[in-house]
Order: sequence, then structure tokens, then C-alpha cells
Amino acid sequence: MKNCIPAFFICSLILLYVLISNKSVARDYSLDSLGYSIDSIETLLENSTGINKINYYKILTEHYIYHSPDKAIRLANELLILAENYDSTYVIEYCYQILGEAYFFQENYENSLNYFKKFLATQVEKENRMGIGRAYNNMGIVYRALEKYREAIDCYEKSMAINHELNDISGLSSTYNNLGVLHEHLNLFGQARDYYNKSLEIELKLKDNEGISTSYLNLGGVHLKLGNYQLAIDYCNKSVELCEKYSYYHSLELNYDILYQIYKETEEYKKALEFLERFYDLKYNRINEETSTQIAELELKYQSNKQEQEILLLQKQKRQRSILNIIGFSILFIILILASILLRINKLRRNNNQILRTRNVEVLQQKEEIEAQRDEIEAQRDEIKRQRDLSELQTTKIIKQNKDITDSIEYAKHIQIALFPDKITLQKILKNGFCLFKPKDIVSGDFYWVGYAQNKSIIVAADCTGHGVPGAFMSIIGINFLNEIVYDENIITPNEILNELRKKIIKTMVHANRIEESKDGMDVALITIDYDTMKLEYAGAYNHLYYIHDHMLNVIKADRMPVGISEKSIAPFTNHTLDIHCGDIFYLFTDGFADQFGGPLRKKFRIGNLRELLLEVHEKEMAEQKRLLFETFINWKSKEQQVDDVLAIGIKI
Repeated sequence: MKNCIPAFFICSLILLYVLISNKSVARDYSLDSLGYSIDSIETLLENSTGINKINYYKILTEHYIYHSPDKAIRLANELLILAENYDSTYVIEYCYQILGEAYFFQENYENSLNYFKKFLATQVEKENRMGIGRAYNNMGIVYRALEKYREAIDCYEKSMAINHELNDISGLSSTYNNLGVLHEHLNLFGQARDYYNKSLEIELKLKDNEGISTSYLNLGGVHLKLGNYQLAIDYCNKSVELCEKYSYYHSLELNYDILYQIYKETEEYKKALEFLERFYDLKYNRINEETSTQIAELELKYQSNKQEQEILLLQKQKRQRSILNIIGFSILFIILILASILLRINKLRRNNNQILRTRNVEVLQQKEEIEAQRDEIEAQRDEIKRQRDLSELQTTKIIKQNKDITDSIEYAKHIQIALFPDKITLQKILKNGFCLFKPKDIVSGDFYWVGYAQNKSIIVAADCTGHGVPGAFMSIIGINFLNEIVYDENIITPNEILNELRKKIIKTMVHANRIEESKDGMDVALITIDYDTMKLEYAGAYNHLYYIHDHMLNVIKADRMPVGISEKSIAPFTNHTLDIHCGDIFYLFTDGFADQFGGPLRKKFRIGNLRELLLEVHEKEMAEQKRLLFETFINWKSKEQQVDDVLAIGIKI
């Protein structure tokens, strides 16, 4: 099963390219052609009414389907309601297409298929043969993603028959491409090569440079699998030439990966290293661009929050000025009262000079007291202002420190995710399976690792000491050591992998002067699957293996020692071997799920409840099992804090 990673990259690229290029509904509006920004279009939509909204809805769905499929779905549903109110068949068909594509990009294949079927029904009703052909082609792509290969082939054959009937060579090229992808996935490499060649002939006639470069890429990948290394190199070089000329960077990245695999197989290691470096340069540039975009969005959000803080400060100052005005008017009122008293005393002076002198003394004393009180109020006001300024300065400093720390951890998250297996590799190894991963913090101490070596699939679920940043560092160490052990040292027996991993971790802690820190280490469940011999091997450090056979839940217990320093550091791990059968389901867990507090009594979920849950859901599809496990965890946790990272892997044979 070598060279599986490039093949899946190519399959994904072709599926998305063909789905996007096969539209049976014309799209007449774009942001570039109209010269508007996305914000201005959204404003125009809000200010429009009735049928005038339709054009703006179409522009926004066209934009968001590639950038934010969930927004495209929301807008398309709003447009669908509007179209149904006005009985606009054309717009209804358009909405079915958009919703089918958006759900496909979200990997919600069931909903995608339903909307493509609705679109097919509209085309059959109108007897639009070209639209029917496009609909069958898109349905074939979705059936292929659902691994319903018979249905996919039926749809492709119907689409191909209509394309022949209408002499639609562009649609015919897409169908040939899709059939090539399907046959390559089924390891029918000769048939896949023939379909790719047919697609290439048409694309050369159409002078479709992007399609030509993709076909060359496909042929390079399939000839690699057929062992025709020189032909594979020639096709990849032709594809590279077009990709570099027209800036098809994603296809160029895949070409470099295939060339690396070819030269590695032919033992031309210098060239293999050259293309591997090119592949990672493009990959890291793409990751850096995505990271820069996220940073720009965060900066925009920061500026917006800063403006809100300035507005709040101005409002606060306004309130303070109002208070000072009230104090001033109060003092003025008191002075007026005093003046009135003085006038009254002056009128009585001739009759009672002694009383007047006494009253004058009293008034002077009162005045001095008022002035003293005023001075005290002013001093208190100055102190309050000084304390407020100091508080605001400290708050600003704390906010900046928190932002710097959070930004650093977010960047560490991107590094950790880059080390994890990519989605296509994970799907290839797990086949009909799932991986549920929910970190407690931004970065995680739990990690998963998959690989393929010597005709065996290797799956690892590990829980490093701690969580957050310390756990994340241990996870990076574990991932790097697993790559060395499996791919550099060619060790693939589970207990031997754990023995070697323990040695490397202990050695690392010795070099780091952490030999006394016995808590540094990890709990691991590790299995290998040989689908040729239908054998499974397992070794575990505290993490057991659960599997269901004939509707019975079984447990293979792990060794009660960690992969790290312990009293049993010299004891070898135990290797377990068992025969597997079609329909068997295997589960690997870390302890985060069972240790979560929640429920009506705020207790741990516990392993007993987890076993009962596995028996309840095991007959359902694996994607549905993942959803039910996640919902159970969230409902159990409710408003409680998550206590640890959560990792669960399910594999169905």
C-alpha cells in the first residue's frame, strides 16, 4: 500500500476540480466584474427587497462557497425560500446546485447527495439532457466519497452516455477523470491509466491548461503504482512545467511529492531529497499564508475592540464631568444662600450690632469649613483620578501580556497540528473509522499517530503527562520518536515499538536533567493491522484495547506501567495477537472521556458507562458513532469544566 498519500491528494484535488467545473446553471455575477467589496454587497442585500435581492444572494453564495461553506448554506436557503415565493424555477435549480456543493465541501455527503438528486429531478422534468448529464456526474462524485462504488459507476456511465449523445467533450473529459480516480482507488491501475489518457486527449483538444496539468499529474501517480518509473517522471515533469508557468501551486506541491516517491523507489536519494524539500517548502508557504490571514483577522478584531474601549472611556469622562458640574452648582447654591443671610444681617445691624458681629463670626467659620471640605473633596478627586489612571495602565498591560501569551500558544497549536497526520492520511489508514479529538486547552497532551509500513497499518492513541503546553511538548517528542522508530529503524511490532519509545523518552529526560521527574511519560494504546493475513497485534501502557465481535464487548488489558520512568522500566511490554473478522470494531481511548465530571450528581463518567455506550452505538455507521460519542460527552459535561484532553479512535474491519 505504498505511495498512498500522493494518490489521495490527487483524488481530492480531482474531485473538487470536477465538482466545481461541472455546473449546469450559468453564473453571471462576480465581485471582480462588479467592482464591489463583499461588505458592500452584504449592505446592498440588507437594503434591497423582494426579487431585487436575488442577484446579491447569488454573488454572496458564489463567494462564500469556497471561503465559508456554512455561510453559503445559510444564504442559499434564504434564496431558496425567496425563489419558491416567486416560483422561479431557474433560481431554485441554482440553489440545489449551490447547496449540493457546499455540503460536499463540508463533507456532509448525505445532504450533498439529496440536493443533487433534487437538481436531477428538475432537469428530468425540463428534459434538459445536458443538465441531467452534469447531475449524474456530480452524484457519482458524492457516491465515490461515500464509498458506494457501484452507484458511482452507474452515475458515471449515465453521464458518459449523455455526453456522447450531445457531443459534450468537456463533460466527457470530467467523467473520464472521475472514472480514473475511482479505479485507481480500487487498485485497478491499468483501467485508471486508460481513463486518464482519454481525459488527457480531450483536454489537449480543448487547450485547457489546468486540466492538462492535472491529467499529467494523475498519469504520473498511476504509473508510479504500475512501476513505470521513467514514464511517471516524464508525466510529472510535463505537469510541473505547466504548474510553474500558470502558478498552479497546489498541483505543483503534489507533483513534488510524487517525484520524491519515485526517486525514493529508484534509490536516487539525492533527487528524492531535493523534491522532498521542494514539497515541504510549498506546504509550509501555504501554511504560513493561512496563518498570516488569521493574524490579519485577529488584528482587525483587536482594532475594533480598541475603538469600543475608547468610546467607553469617553462616556466615562462625560459622566465625571457631569458629577463635577453638579458639585459646582451645589457650591454656587450654598454661596447664594450665604449672600442672602449676609443681606438679612445688614438690615438688622442697626438694631442689634452685637448679634450681627456674632452672626458674622459664625458665617466666617462656616465658610472656612466649607472651603476646607471643598479642598478635601478636590484632594480626594485627584487621588481617585490617580488610582483610576494606574488601574487602566495595569489593565492595559495585563491585556497585552495575555494577548502575547495566547498568540504564542495559538502559534504552538499550528505547529502541533502540522505534526499530526493530515486528514487524507488518517482517512486512508482508518478506512471505515473515526477519530474524535477534543483538547482541554489550545494545545493538547493527547495525540494520535498513524502510519503504514511492511503491509501493516499502525494506529497509536497516546496520553502524555499533563495537558496544555507541557503535554504538547511531550506529544511532539512522542510523534518524532514514533516516526524514527517505524520509518528509520523499521520496527513495527507493537511491544517492540513501545520498548524503544520508552528508551528514547528516558534518554531524553536524562539529557534534560529530569531523571527524578518520574511523572514525565505517556500512556499508550498501539495496534497494527495486517489486512492480508487478517491479524491484529496490540500492546498498551495503561490504555486498554476494546473490541466488539458478534455483538460482544471484549477487553485486552494493557500493561500497568507507563512509557517512561517507573519501577518496571526494564520490563518489556506484552504483545497480543488475535484473528480479526469483517464487522469487528476496535476502540482506542485515552482516560479523558471516562474521567470527565458531570451528570446530575457531578461524578466521573467512568469506564463502565463507556463500555455500555459502545455496546449501544456499535451497530451504527462509524460517523454516527463519532457523533453520538461526542454528544454524550458534551451532555454529560454540561456546564462543568473539561478536566482533561479527550481522544477516541474507532476502526471497523
